[in-house]
Amino acid sequence: MSGDVFQLAGWQLAALLGAALLLGALVGGGAIALGKRRSSTSADGHGATGSGPLEKLSARVLSHEIRTPLTLVKGAADLLAEETPGPLNATQRYFVDTIVGNTSLVVSMAEDFLLEVRLETGEPTLDRTAVDIRSLVRETVLELRRIRSTPLHLDSRGGPLVLDVDRAMIRQVLWNLINNAVRHAGSDAEVTVRVEATAEGTTIAVSDEGAGMSPEQRAELFAPQVSGHPQGTGLGMGVIRQIVDAHGGRVVVDSLVRRGTRILVVLPWPSQEDAHV
Repeated sequence: MSGDVFQLAGWQLAALLGAALLLGALVGGGAIALGKRRSSTSADGHGATGSGPLEKLSARVLSHEIRTPLTLVKGAADLLAEETPGPLNATQRYFVDTIVGNTSLVVSMAEDFLLEVRLETGEPTLDRTAVDIRSLVRETVLELRRIRSTPLHLDSRGGPLVLDVDRAMIRQVLWNLINNAVRHAGSDAEVTVRVEATAEGTTIAVSDEGAGMSPEQRAELFAPQVSGHPQGTGLGMGVIRQIVDAHGGRVVVDSLVRRGTRILVVLPWPSQEDAHV
């Protein structure tokens, strides 16, 4: 009986993994198709925004329709990873870690698509709520620790830092900045995320020990469709800066060749007028 249960669990895990990879392939294929359409549109000089109503609708539908089942798969995998139903053996752990890692990345890609659709319409409309930035950064770091082998250090001592921001947008900014730093850091390097309160506002610094950037690379960093990494699929730095600018903040890049890179996001304190509204 126990052997049958084990065999069933193995098939269930394999099925979940297959579903996650299939959905991931669909999202990846959608990303490539949308990217080609945007490049083609820009090349022939039509459509300054790089995508028309059909492309925007396709991205929105793709993201919504795929994000929902992926989120359910990820939720089930998270429960298995926490061993809520029971302890896992080595084979089951491998399947579960693969599912959690891939679904997390693809869910983030779907979120990126949705954000880009929102931003392509012009000045983004922010869905502002009171958000503890320390807590949001901590959640993002913990999630990435589960799917990345690069050491991720968090320095966020102190009380809550509550700002009125669009949580989904800022979460995606954090996810992509930290994920990009992990990719650039290299296998033997470390990434540090630091959150602190300054006179200007809340500052989030993401530092890696990677190859760094030349002045020419820094100058091109915020150009459209530049990821800075051959396998980059997330939000470009130009989109990240657009999101931060919409919040009244700023992005600062501190990088030298062979010295690593530090990117700072500064989110301002609310103005006195906002505080009395």
